[in-house]
Amino acid sequence: MKKNDWWDKFGMEGFLEIFEYHKKDLEGIYGKFPDYKSFAEIIQVEYDRWRLSDDESVKKLEKIIKQRKGKLTIDDWIVCMQSHGIPADKIAEITKTPMPSTLYYEIAQRQERTAKATEVILYNTSHLAETDHLVYKDHNMMEFTGTILDVFKNVTKKNIPNIVILDRSAVYPTSGGQQHDKGTMTIDGCAGTYEIVDAVKVGKCVLHILDRPLEGYLELYKGKTVSVKIDADRRKQLQAHHTGTHIIFSACRKVLGPHVW
Repeated sequence: MKKNDWWDKFGMEGFLEIFEYHKKDLEGIYGKFPDYKSFAEIIQVEYDRWRLSDDESVKKLEKIIKQRKGKLTIDDWIVCMQSHGIPADKIAEITKTPMPSTLYYEIAQRQERTAKATEVILYNTSHLAETDHLVYKDHNMMEFTGTILDVFKNVTKKNIPNIVILDRSAVYPTSGGQQHDKGTMTIDGCAGTYEIVDAVKVGKCVLHILDRPLEGYLELYKGKTVSVKIDADRRKQLQAHHTGTHIIFSACRKVLGPHVW
């Protein structure tokens, strides 16, 4: 609006009227919107902040631009926004460069890293060889055999020995926004079938959590062969859900803009 000198024609009243037309246009999809009494006040405040960008902050930005020879890094953008209080569109206007497409995603990631508590490592897997992740070689593999490398006591379940580490595994552990597989495990020389109720990755190893503890002397389990069958229906449902989130994310970015992360 500023670039086209439309503020003189519309004014704040006309600008707010545009939002009313948006509401009417979207009623067919979402139904009638309830009154949002403070909306106009919020828009006015944001407009004033944009219009009255602090001169001192702009000077700091111009200094950075000079130091960077006109090319700001994404770190520079974030510093100018968070430390100097300069809106992203103002930075783009002064630098005559478009806002980085990953700017708001990077800001959100940094906030998440800052806010996230330090993860507590409950198990030490450094003495074990890396699990051969069969799931990444063939995501359709639903049955496999492996060898037990170690058995851990579950510190969150009164130290019952129900955590099994294998040399190879097609079980998907919780990671990347997708939940873990479930399935069954049979151990050579042991009666009955164990349910795999959880799977997590610690270090380079996949930990298979069973529904009940292993019995007897734990050292005797090392080297035993196991057969695992993965719950295929659960895997397919999780895959479809995960793919669906990516489709929605892509659609949102196309419709709403690159600030969607």
